Amino acid sequence: MIGEFLKEYRGLQSVSGNAEAADERRLSIDSRSLQPGELFLALRGEAHDGHDYIAAALEKGAAAVVVEKKWWEKNRAAQAFSQGPLIVVGDSLDFLQQLAAWRRRQFDIEVVGLTGSNGKTTTREMIAAVLATRFRVFQSQGNKNNHIGLPLMLLQLGEQTEMAVLEMGMNHPGEIALLAGLAKPTAALVTNVGKAHLGFMGSLEAIYREKISLFEALEPSAPIFLNMEDRFLRNYPRAGRKAITVGYNSGNDVRGRVEFIDRYGRVRFRLNDAVSIQLKVPGTHQVLNALLAAAVGLQYGVSESEAAQALENFAPAKQRMEIIEKNGIVFINDAYNANPDSMRAALNYLAGLRNGRGKRIAVLGDMLELGEFAETEHRRLGEFLAEKPVDLALLYGPLSGFILQGFEEKAGRGKRAFHYRTHEEIAAHLQQVLQPHDVVLLKGSRGMKMEKVLEAF
Repeated sequence: MIGEFLKEYRGLQSVSGNAEAADERRLSIDSRSLQPGELFLALRGEAHDGHDYIAAALEKGAAAVVVEKKWWEKNRAAQAFSQGPLIVVGDSLDFLQQLAAWRRRQFDIEVVGLTGSNGKTTTREMIAAVLATRFRVFQSQGNKNNHIGLPLMLLQLGEQTEMAVLEMGMNHPGEIALLAGLAKPTAALVTNVGKAHLGFMGSLEAIYREKISLFEALEPSAPIFLNMEDRFLRNYPRAGRKAITVGYNSGNDVRGRVEFIDRYGRVRFRLNDAVSIQLKVPGTHQVLNALLAAAVGLQYGVSESEAAQALENFAPAKQRMEIIEKNGIVFINDAYNANPDSMRAALNYLAGLRNGRGKRIAVLGDMLELGEFAETEHRRLGEFLAEKPVDLALLYGPLSGFILQGFEEKAGRGKRAFHYRTHEEIAAHLQQVLQPHDVVLLKGSRGMKMEKVLEAF
């Protein structure tokens, strides 16, 4: 119960009612989905203030409500608050993060922390699948990997958990160090260093320094897994560290060799010259994700054959290189997120498909969080797209107009690229031109919701 944490929490102002009996594992920050008996935490956000929904949470049967002192002093006379236990704190976000850190300290388990510019979620799910062959594994869910989401995940650690795999995202300096301080990982990996969140960080070097702060948070004896195919990570200083190197070169501790690529770009590769693994998730870049997952498993006693079976059974999460076939047409739904590096990887994947008579069609949305680099990166992506054997490009979003400009500057004006204002206009264009054997790639940042194009099909 949360009473044990409250005894040591320095930000506590006061407690009323039977709030100490609330269960910290049953905590909600959304009054709409709150269930009776849950602890409601009123968080202040950019668009909403959770304090506006306290009465609704109490009416729905919240076990207790966490409020901030400044707000409480202004509103304590309101009739609604006499109906439920209250925990008054100095800062709600600090309360959540320190509660999560306290919960983490209750478990003496191995925790694998991972971050990276691309492939975090797929790699995290692969790692969890590999480790699950030997352990009871808890992993982050969905996109709960930031300063709010990760604490919510830590609160879900259970008594049966033997290992945890926790994803850590960032878009501002110092965020990875903060998350590592809460989660206390005992092993760490960085998938790669790319241009995601370039607008917030300013340079690739700054992104690299932010990512490796996850390594710096660990004891030197703790294992770190290095992607040696990444130009930044391969140069990470390994002296005095327990570094496991991963890549295609035979000199790496864990290595892979591509053996075959099918018509949808799904790869069969050889792990450590010991076993062959046929991936269900498409894209040659997925081999490195799988190798990193295998490396983590091998470190904790999973055999190569067990890792191979787990990886062969692994299916990608929704909207991440998800293959959908309809009436002889193949849709590749990779609409969950996008940045300059993942866009190029996806377009390389599309260009490499052997689809016979069919057309290759790219449906692309804006890449967000690029700040002052947005125009340049979209224009460069258009130039990159113009050099690929893509038959048609349909673009959506204000920034994607620069993709069109870059494309036309490189390839000239023609009928290969079009810019639209709505998803429905793109869907209408596709309905006019699609034929059996065509392949359609959908990709854009999460805010662009490119999956809406699929609704027409």
